[in-house]
Amino acid sequence: MKKSFFYALGIIWLIGASISPLEVKAQDCLQPLGLAKNTEFVFKVTDKGRPQGTLSNKVVQQMTDKKGAYVTTFKSARLGKTNRTQTSDEYRIKCSGDTIYLDAMLLLREQVLKSFEGKDFDYFPVDIAYPQQMQVGQKLPDGKLGVRVRSANVNITQLSMVATNRKVEAMEKITTPAGTFDTYKISYQYVVYIDAMGLPLRDVFNVEEYFSLEHGLIKCQFSTKRGKKAKGLELISKRNPAQALQK
Repeated sequence: MKKSFFYALGIIWLIGASISPLEVKAQDCLQPLGLAKNTEFVFKVTDKGRPQGTLSNKVVQQMTDKKGAYVTTFKSARLGKTNRTQTSDEYRIKCSGDTIYLDAMLLLREQVLKSFEGKDFDYFPVDIAYPQQMQVGQKLPDGKLGVRVRSANVNITQLSMVATNRKVEAMEKITTPAGTFDTYKISYQYVVYIDAMGLPLRDVFNVEEYFSLEHGLIKCQFSTKRGKKAKGLELISKRNPAQALQK
């Protein structure tokens, strides 16, 4: 299974219909983030500030699961500079009560697993929670994906990818090619832990994310510990279901 957290990150905070910030409190799980089937949304992917293609996403299914959570399934395609498809994956978000839970598989960073190609993987997810009534200064729960690497019945190593120290820093108005949005600025650390034959390794990125309860992710930037830009995402277009079907 090949997935990239940096490219997939844009998937997880989706786009929706027009709902004013005051109306978000009344939003129920049948329309999480205003989503509807066939909604399409596109992000520009950057690396060190330079364009690296796009991330195109489309909602394909919405239903209630056995536990009563409302589940939205969407497909994601990563397109390179030549518009050739590089990855194609499927993810989910769940809505339960007043909280939206994003698929923890989106935390998976495929580069970390390349040295284990041909091995088997067991995943232990803790989905990423977004309360629908966020407030400035609020601390948000961690999201985590634990991975056990094994060959046959022998465990080789364990690793984890964590979105931790998540905090709502401010409310800011953000403008992208897709429009102008009222957003929450959320900061956190993306941390990768690896137990490599008893030798612990740790990699850390600082992340700034601009999230709209009406539309999902608007902009996101990863930075290294030295403050240099790494991967980034920016919403550049969106198509509601009626527009998407006209394509």
